[in-house]
Amino acid sequence: MKLTPKQGWLAAAILVTSLWSGTPAFAKGIGDEIKIDMSQPEIAKTGFDISADYAVWMVEGDKTITLYDLDNNSEVKIGSKSSTKTSPRVDGDYVVWMDSRDGGSDVYMYDISKKKETLLTSGSAKVSHLEIAGKNVVWDDKSQGGSDIFLYNITSGDVEQISTSGKASNPTAGDTYIAWQDERSGNADIYYYDLKAETEKAAVTTHGDQVNPSIYGDQIIFEDQSDEYSQISLYTIGKSRAAKKLTDDSSDKQSPHIYKSTYIFIDNGDLSYGDVNKTGSKEIKSFVYDKLAPRVYGDYVLYAKTDSDKKLRLNLYDVDEKESVPIGSIAGEPSQPAASDRYIVYISEGNKSESVILYDIENGTNKAITKTDADPSRPLVSNRYVVWYDLSKDALFSYDIKKGVTKQVTDEDDDQAPAEKLYELDGDNLLWVNVDRKSELVVTDLSTNKSTDIASLKKDPLSIDIYENYVSWVLEESSNKASVFLYDMDEEDETQIRKNVQVKQAKLGENFVVWSEYTDSTKPSWDLYSYDIKRGKASSLLRYSDRDQINPQTSREMVFFEDNRLSPNKKDFYFELYDVVDGTYNDYAWDDDADVEEATIGGNRLVWIDNREDTPYVYTLAFAQPKDDDDDNEPTPNPDPDPEPGDYKEYTILELMTDGTLTDKMNEAGFKNFVMVFFAGTSKEETMSLSEAFDDMDRMADLFEQSGLDKINIRIYK
Repeated sequence: MKLTPKQGWLAAAILVTSLWSGTPAFAKGIGDEIKIDMSQPEIAKTGFDISADYAVWMVEGDKTITLYDLDNNSEVKIGSKSSTKTSPRVDGDYVVWMDSRDGGSDVYMYDISKKKETLLTSGSAKVSHLEIAGKNVVWDDKSQGGSDIFLYNITSGDVEQISTSGKASNPTAGDTYIAWQDERSGNADIYYYDLKAETEKAAVTTHGDQVNPSIYGDQIIFEDQSDEYSQISLYTIGKSRAAKKLTDDSSDKQSPHIYKSTYIFIDNGDLSYGDVNKTGSKEIKSFVYDKLAPRVYGDYVLYAKTDSDKKLRLNLYDVDEKESVPIGSIAGEPSQPAASDRYIVYISEGNKSESVILYDIENGTNKAITKTDADPSRPLVSNRYVVWYDLSKDALFSYDIKKGVTKQVTDEDDDQAPAEKLYELDGDNLLWVNVDRKSELVVTDLSTNKSTDIASLKKDPLSIDIYENYVSWVLEESSNKASVFLYDMDEEDETQIRKNVQVKQAKLGENFVVWSEYTDSTKPSWDLYSYDIKRGKASSLLRYSDRDQINPQTSREMVFFEDNRLSPNKKDFYFELYDVVDGTYNDYAWDDDADVEEATIGGNRLVWIDNREDTPYVYTLAFAQPKDDDDDNEPTPNPDPDPEPGDYKEYTILELMTDGTLTDKMNEAGFKNFVMVFFAGTSKEETMSLSEAFDDMDRMADLFEQSGLDKINIRIYK
C-alpha cells in the first residue's frame, strides 16, 4: 500500500515522535521549558540496595556499579567496565553482585575500606539471586544441574553448600539464619538454615506456593500464593507453628522486604509499608516499577519508578518524615547555572560537599565532574570545556568534555593567581585575570595549554569578556567613572571604545559590545549602549526616557537584560531578550508561574534556578536552533569506525510496529545507529539514519510516501 502525502507525513511524525518522547533534548522544542530534576538518578533494570551507610545501583548504559555514600553524598564507580553486572547488594563495608566476566554469572565482592575486589564463586557459576547480611553472602547456583544455596563467610573466606535438594532458590541472609524457597515437594515452600546449629529446617510447607522470602533476625516474611490473591505472611523462627498473614485483601502483593519490624511490598503497582507487630499497612507511593523489588533499611525505602520520559528513576523515601529524599551526588540544591548549546553546568550543594554537575541536553545524562574534596565555584561551559574556580586551591580548573579529563589550569608555582570571579570562557579560550602580575589579562587555549598575555592593567577590572577573537574589559578611572576597552587578538590592537562614563560591566556579542550606562539627564536612568565593532562606532542601543535597563548578558546576537520600565514599581525588574541584529524583542519566555533566580544566557538557551515548586530546580529554555562550535567539527582522537556490513540486525518496520518494540529499538540504538532502509531489497534502496532524518524531515516524509511501509526495513547497528 502506498502512502498519500498526508499519510507519509503522519508515519514520519509518528516514528520521530516515538523517539523524541524518550529523549529530553528533543522532547521539548524551541521556546519550551525543560526542568532538570537530578534528585532521582536514572538507573538500569539490574537492581539496587541500601544499607546503613551506602546505596548501590547501576546507571542506565553503564557497566560499573555506583557506590553512593549516604553520609557525604559522594559516589564512586566499582567493578570492571567491560562485563555485564546485575543485582548489586550492600551491607557494612561490602558490596556483592553477579558478574559475567568469567563466562557465567559469578558472584564478586568489593571491600569498600580496602578497595579490593574478590571472586567468590568458581568462575563458571550460574547464579540468579544473591543477598548479603553482615559477614554472610548467600546465593543460588544452577551450574551443577539442580539449584542449591551456597554461603560465603567473609571472616573465614569459606564457601559452604547449605541446601542439597537441588530445588532451592531465592535465598535471603541474616546474621543467624539463612532462608530460601524450595520446591523439593513439588511446590515452593520456605526453608531456613540455622548457622549456629548447622541444621536445615522447614518453616512453611502448606499447600500452594510460598516464594520470595526476606529475613531479619528470626522473622521471615514472604509471598503466600496459596489463595486466590498473593498475600504477605510472616513466620517467626522458634515461635510460629503457622505463618501469620500480614495482608489479606483482593489484590496481589509481591516483592516483600523486611528490616527490624518494618516491612515493605508492592500492592498492585503501589508501594506500601507496615509493621509486623501492628495490623494494616500504608501506601507510600503509587505506580512504582514492580519488576524490581524495593529495599528498606532504617527509615529509608529505596524503590524505582518510571518518569514521564519513560526513564527508570531511583527514589528514596523517609518513612519517619513521610517525605522523599534526594539521592546521588548530583542531587543537592542547585545554584550558579551556566549553559551552552548542548550542555548545562551548575553547582550541586550537598550536605557536606559541593560538586560541579554537567548535564548533556542531547542525551539527557548528567554527572558530577569534580572530586569530593573540591570546593568549586562559578562553573562556565562551552560545547567542549567546563571551567570553574576551586576555592580550596585558589586555582582555575578545566574539564575536557570529550576526553573526560580534568586539569588544573593555573599554578601558584608559575606565579599564577587568578581572580576568584574574573574569568570567562568561549570555545577553547579561557580569559582570566592574573592578580599575581598586577592584574594581567591572560587568554589560555585549553586545547594546547598555551597562554597569551593580553594587557597589563593598573587595577583589577570591573568586568571582562571574550568572544571569538575579541576581548573586552571595563576599567575604573575614578569614582563612579570607568572606561570600556576592546582588544583584537588577531591584530593585537587595543581600543578605548567608551571613556569616563558610569558603567559596571560590558559584554561581547556577534560584532558588538554592549553595556548599561547611567545617563545623567532631567530623568536620569540606566540605558543600554553598544559598540559596532565593524563600524567602530558607539551608540545607544535601548534608551528610554525613564526607568532602567541593567545587567546585560550576551550570547551571539542576543542581549539578555533586566528592565523595569513596564513595572508598576520601579524596584521590580523583569527580563528581556533582545536581538541586536534584527532589532527585535524575542517572544520566548518562561511560564507565568516561574520564580526565577540566577538567570543566565549561553549558546542558544537561557538557564535559571526556579523555585516555583518551593524546591529549587534548574530550568532551561532554547530560543534558537543550536550552532555547532568549530571544535565540534574536529575529528576526535581514535574515532570509532563506522559500522561494517553485518554489524547490525535488520527488521521490517511493520514487524516492529506490530509487536510494539519500535520505540524501544529506537531508544536503545540512538540517532546514528537506528537506520531506516527505504525500498528495501530493490535497486532504489536508500538509507537514512534518525540523525539524518532530523536534519531533513521533508526528505524523510517523501521517502515514507514513495516507498510504502511494506518496503521499509529498520537496521539496528551495534
